[in-house]
Amino acid sequence: MLSIILGHSHFILCPMPQLDTIEQNMFCSIWNVMSRCFNVTCGVNVFIAISGWFGIRYRIEGLGKYIFQVLFILWIVYGVAISLHGAEMNIKGIKISMSFYDGYWFVLGYLGLYLISPVLNSFIEHSTKKEFQVVLLSYYIFQGYYSWLSAWYDYYDGYSIFLFGGIYLTAAYLRKYPIAFVQKHSVILLFVVILIMTTIAYFSLWKFGHAARQIRDDNPLVIFASVLFFLSFNKLKIQNRVINWLAASCFAVYLIHFSPFVYPYLVSMMRSIYMQFDGFLYGLILLLSLLAVYFVCALFDQVRILAWKALLRMKTKV
Repeated sequence: MLSIILGHSHFILCPMPQLDTIEQNMFCSIWNVMSRCFNVTCGVNVFIAISGWFGIRYRIEGLGKYIFQVLFILWIVYGVAISLHGAEMNIKGIKISMSFYDGYWFVLGYLGLYLISPVLNSFIEHSTKKEFQVVLLSYYIFQGYYSWLSAWYDYYDGYSIFLFGGIYLTAAYLRKYPIAFVQKHSVILLFVVILIMTTIAYFSLWKFGHAARQIRDDNPLVIFASVLFFLSFNKLKIQNRVINWLAASCFAVYLIHFSPFVYPYLVSMMRSIYMQFDGFLYGLILLLSLLAVYFVCALFDQVRILAWKALLRMKTKV
């Protein structure tokens, strides 16, 4: 989630290097491209890989909790915006509070994945290894052509339930049929893939003025790197209350910071930091700012958590 906030702030303000920048400052240009390549692997696809690895357990209560979290937070944010910032009560605001806003594509995308998860889980459980491999191979051939290479306008840069389903199945396959070499060398492989992406993107920017679609979630290399990123952390055995407390509000951080009623203030704050500082000091202040944004959103989310617990108590009494 920190990488997603970073992508929504720093990388919006720090432009992709162009030909003149590449020729004047090669090191900074390479670092810019590499950091973008690494950042895109640590966001959306990792969330779906986690879901695929552990498996979504479809329950009406879980579905209700998800919808409650989305609507509760969005309406509370809208109410605060009306109260403090003079936002108007209108159709646009209501649509945003119902998540009908392109910035919240993930909300409905993940809801769709949740709804079809019983079908995916049944396939994972009952298919043979060969059937699983054929489906994944067919998926990546189709996904690679239809979304990534062709870049069809109606596929929204790969952001879809179809993308989610493929990553979900990929993570589930690696858990059911672990590949020893990939598991053992996931960290090394991750950096190799990042270097390949960086090299392709950098030289494409230099020669053609674009990044050759490397920094997109539907790029097969990004999907592979995201799974490797997850596998690298899956090796760690950490039990920590603070991490668990923060993780419980991870989705809420996305809903809050990317709200149209909050996001402009976040960008303004990050722009001020970007303009005032540079070098190591900028990196340090940026990191502290990202942590502060996450922590404030997590605190805000405690209201939602308490409200949900209260609803569960009322249900138990009834």
